[in-house]
Amino acid sequence: MSEPGARQLMIDAAEKIVAEQGIAAMTLNGVQLAANQANKSAAKYHFGSREGLLEAVVEARMAAVNSRRQEMLNNFRVGGGSITLRDAVEALVRPFAAETLGRPGSRYARFVVQALTDPALGEIMPKHLMAESYRSTHRIMIELCPAADGTAQRRANNVVMLTMAALATHEGRTRTASDTDEIVADLVDSCVAILQAPFRNREEASRRATEGRVESLFDRQST
Repeated sequence: MSEPGARQLMIDAAEKIVAEQGIAAMTLNGVQLAANQANKSAAKYHFGSREGLLEAVVEARMAAVNSRRQEMLNNFRVGGGSITLRDAVEALVRPFAAETLGRPGSRYARFVVQALTDPALGEIMPKHLMAESYRSTHRIMIELCPAADGTAQRRANNVVMLTMAALATHEGRTRTASDTDEIVADLVDSCVAILQAPFRNREEASRRATEGRVESLFDRQST
């Protein structure tokens, strides 16, 4: 296997800095130093700006996640079969788990958790998370959730956030392959349980549903 080039080294370095220190700590110069790049213009040449570098990190990781997710969705549909609620959750969780818990040295789940709460990535993260595979999976979870419309959308959003936070918690810790399998399987079970849980006030749920759909975490990028 060939050694990673300068661009990839800086993407890895940026992911590490953001995951461990927060976005505010990431500068182009700091990334160049962390990636052992002697050329002082290397980061600007490859990414153009700090925001360009942040977007490159997301693109590098989410491309693999979205590809895996779309493949899973396609496989579920083979032979004209319908996708179940558990299928949709599997498609949400497992590709992201493969790119984080399944990738040695990954800090991407922790990067995402930092990024989602920082205005610096207010537009970058939603754009990539609104890829068609994510949109399809999110929509299916809402449609198959037995709760009323507004409640179903909140639950789907909560499942997305739980997935990211749970994987960030386990990322970087020493574990066996069996441990990882158990963590991911339990996360899938937990997410399915959230979506299938009975809601306490059906009348209130119906009222909220008639008032309008709850805005998705990433809907602001869909128009």
